[in-house]
Amino acid sequence: MTSPLEEALATIISSFQRHAERFGDNYTLCQAELKELVQTELPTWTPTGLRECDYNKLMSVLDTNKDQQVDFAEYMNKLACLCIYCHEYFKNCPPETPCSQ
Repeated sequence: MTSPLEEALATIISSFQRHAERFGDNYTLCQAELKELVQTELPTWTPTGLRECDYNKLMSVLDTNKDQQVDFAEYMNKLACLCIYCHEYFKNCPPETPCSQ
């Protein structure tokens, strides 16, 4: 039986791989693949009014080595930043259930 963290890691990896293999290189995301990944994997977090120039900016931020591709390390770096941001945002929220002490 896998743990929730193991399942989350598998989901992150398989989501990247599934979108990366759509066009060209199976180990990187081009801008079209990145756009598709964002729209399908983060639908409630993606504003519906994103324009192509918004995806250009996203690509520019993620593509740190400026090779016009987002590799898994670049993807994970920004995904980790997103997790940190969410953790900081929600850390002062009351827990769903009180901790037993």
